[in-house]
Amino acid sequence: MRLSTRFAAAATALVLAGTLAACGSDEVNVGDGAGDVAKVEPATALASPPETGQPTGLVVPAAAGTALAQSGSTVAVLGDDGVVRLHTAPGAADTPAPREVAAKQVSALIADGDGFLIASPEQLSRVAADGTVTKVADAQGEVLSLGRTDDRILVGTADGHLRVLTRSGELKRDIHDFVRVDEILVAPAAADWGDLVVVLDRAQSLVAPVDIATGSRKAALRSGNGATEGIVDSYGRVLVSNTRDSEIIGFFGQPIVMRFRAPVADGPYALAWDEQQKLLWVSTTGNNAAIAFDLSTGEPRERARIATVGQVSAISVDPSNGMLYLLSARGDGLQAVPRTAVDADR
Repeated sequence: MRLSTRFAAAATALVLAGTLAACGSDEVNVGDGAGDVAKVEPATALASPPETGQPTGLVVPAAAGTALAQSGSTVAVLGDDGVVRLHTAPGAADTPAPREVAAKQVSALIADGDGFLIASPEQLSRVAADGTVTKVADAQGEVLSLGRTDDRILVGTADGHLRVLTRSGELKRDIHDFVRVDEILVAPAAADWGDLVVVLDRAQSLVAPVDIATGSRKAALRSGNGATEGIVDSYGRVLVSNTRDSEIIGFFGQPIVMRFRAPVADGPYALAWDEQQKLLWVSTTGNNAAIAFDLSTGEPRERARIATVGQVSAISVDPSNGMLYLLSARGDGLQAVPRTAVDADR
């Protein structure tokens, strides 16, 4: 039996038995919290050593940050001071100074069309590429994560709520069935997930599919003992960094099944999917590197490795040109790596 097959079989046995029955479409509140469940201390990134070499590509000054999002020629950086700064064309040597968005204590950021969505204690807002802020909805509590579909905005909170809002900000459903909602993973239309999204809960180290149309939570799977970050690739695979156990984990299918667990040394953390090259990028903060994996055979195979700024907290890939962006959580800057530089490092 192959190693990945044994892991998949073991993972299937860990499917959580409790699922939430679907509620009527006219009900807003669903679930009454995670209840008495097994918990772990939420994992964090492995501390980076001092930089000893030159990071690949170009590095522009940027505030120490926790998240980034790219839309067109604009890269938004969420600083650890709660301020969002918009960087224009950060792949050019003459990059202009970033512009600060007029919103404070921002805790979550994602791309949204030609702009961005942000959450602060005061409100959920939309930010245009020029920095204009427009209120979408009132405060949603302590927001850890945001997601979006064509017609919905999804809000994940520190006390375990997954809120489903219309694009205009009307609350349609409040699903309270988790300890925390650290990531909300939304598949591209081609993956044909329907109304399903996947929640990553670090306090339970699990991934759980949720039907946002009905509020029903499907069977969940544990993601090792220290899941930190997650993404969905263009095929609908759920990819998770299990930082505490030094591995990346892949799930697929409905219901989801674990398809692989692959060891990755030095603290795998931030993830990004390169749509053009069909590669998974993983930052390893313990050695200031990022690794590109080919998943075409179902087993991760290393295809490229680059030197990065210290303490990479977020990665994004521009789907139009393959530019790789990496953000430092300790203030080492925003790194822009063109595809040609990645190819040269192979």
